[in-house]
Amino acid sequence: MQRFKALVQAQTTLLTVLPLLLGTIMAAYYYHHVNLGKTFLLIFSAICFHLAVNGHNQLSDYRRYQNSTAAQNSTNNIIKSFDISIPWAYSVLAILLLLFAGSGLYLAYLSGWPLLLLGSLSFLVGYCYSGGPYPMSQTPLGELVSGLAMGLNITLIGVYINIYNAPTYNNWFWLTGSIVALPAVFTIANIMLANNICDKDEDVVIGRKTLAYYLGTKHSLTLLQANYVLSYLRLILSAVLGYLPWLVLLSLLTVKSDYQLVQGFVKAPDKVTTFPRNVLLFHKIVGLEVILGLLGLLL
Repeated sequence: MQRFKALVQAQTTLLTVLPLLLGTIMAAYYYHHVNLGKTFLLIFSAICFHLAVNGHNQLSDYRRYQNSTAAQNSTNNIIKSFDISIPWAYSVLAILLLLFAGSGLYLAYLSGWPLLLLGSLSFLVGYCYSGGPYPMSQTPLGELVSGLAMGLNITLIGVYINIYNAPTYNNWFWLTGSIVALPAVFTIANIMLANNICDKDEDVVIGRKTLAYYLGTKHSLTLLQANYVLSYLRLILSAVLGYLPWLVLLSLLTVKSDYQLVQGFVKAPDKVTTFPRNVLLFHKIVGLEVILGLLGLLL
């Protein structure tokens, strides 16, 4: 079980679940419609896909850099650190992908082509992020792609699965859903950006040239802080426009403590000691938005 959790990075599952719940809350509040059974199946499908993509990332990096001494000795080399068998890893990925494909295609059959389109886009991005000859994780586009795919696309899927058969459905759901999704987009992108800031020197050695490489540490940290500010501004906008319950504005009470977390990372970017603050900030900003949104629906 420990090897499985390490391979698929099981601790990151909320990066998929919270945007889905955010989309569901918007569907319930703004469109007044929820398909609860399909939502639970969608969450299962999305988790399977998320874990499969994580495992694929680990395997792709291992194979790509297996001849690099620096990469092989890196603490980021999960395959080597946990002595994971390559055939076993591919078997795990195959099972996860089969579960994702079966449940995803069933949901697309029930709800229509928009879900198939959004799901296919997620699959394509998931593969291209670390697979192929030019993986996006090694380019300046990694943060943008991960933020849009996980923050935006998954939120829109959460909205659509709940409103496709609602009397209030309209084809502009992607626009309103995009506004609600932006806090997740910015905070997920920041996790990737913070990770690349911490790994910048190591990445250069193994040939990765991420956004942190091109911007430099100083400007990357400025961008990271700006993204957090934009997250809160978009959260406020979602409440003002009536897309989410006003209760979500209570999450602004954590701004001071969030600022302290951000500054702790900005002053000393480190993969072990301060990087986890960015993961915590995602959970605080998006997680609290989800919790307060749920409470707003009940009141």
